[in-house]
Amino acid sequence: MLTILRNTQISTRPIFAYHAMAGEIPPCEPCAMRIKLKQFRERLGLTLEAMADRSGFSVSQLSRWESGNNNIPSERLPELARSYECRIGDIFEEDDSPFEALGPTLYVKGDVQAGVWKEAWQFAEDEWERYTGRADIKVSLRERFGLRVVGESMNQVYPHGTILDCVAYTGDQTIPNGKRVIVQRIRNGDETETTVKEYHRDADGVEWLVPKSDNPAFQSSFRVDQEEEGVSQAHIIGIVVAAIIPE
Repeated sequence: MLTILRNTQISTRPIFAYHAMAGEIPPCEPCAMRIKLKQFRERLGLTLEAMADRSGFSVSQLSRWESGNNNIPSERLPELARSYECRIGDIFEEDDSPFEALGPTLYVKGDVQAGVWKEAWQFAEDEWERYTGRADIKVSLRERFGLRVVGESMNQVYPHGTILDCVAYTGDQTIPNGKRVIVQRIRNGDETETTVKEYHRDADGVEWLVPKSDNPAFQSSFRVDQEEEGVSQAHIIGIVVAAIIPE
């Protein structure tokens, strides 16, 4: 049986849905709903002010809709879905379902591949690929980026095609043993090799970068401060905080 809703507004307070034919069949259980607009905005990395500019609605109106203090007119739902980059049906969620915070929208800006030297380690901006980053990382979005794994140099943990969610390393953070890091080496002044390795510091304080590969060609560890002919610099540029591994 098709139930047609004729109300012009959808409530953003806890919504309780009852069957229209309550007198003929037993009533449905009430269903409390939650509004997810704020989570979609945060996934995009936008402030309320930025979303107001994007959507054409005022900051105060968006705030009331996001918090559930005002009802959302049904005719506004398509506009909100476009601005928040979601489907209309995704704006609402049953309140008794497990809630997982949505992370920000980030970009895969390059790849990591042992033994491959390039003049530019980042892709052109029009080649960046979107992905959803880890939600609980409390750093500026400017310090976050994604890289795609190419090849077998870390295939025991990151198979080919894995997206690495990374935070820029400035030298101030403490890197725990076993943490995976992004390493860059520069040779001939302009060629860069970008790889992912596992970080270890031994009892003498020496920093080591360890591959995790089934391929013997990629199984040699090396020191961070190890000199190599033709290589002018070797440094850690990022820390891996999450990985999206393909099926």
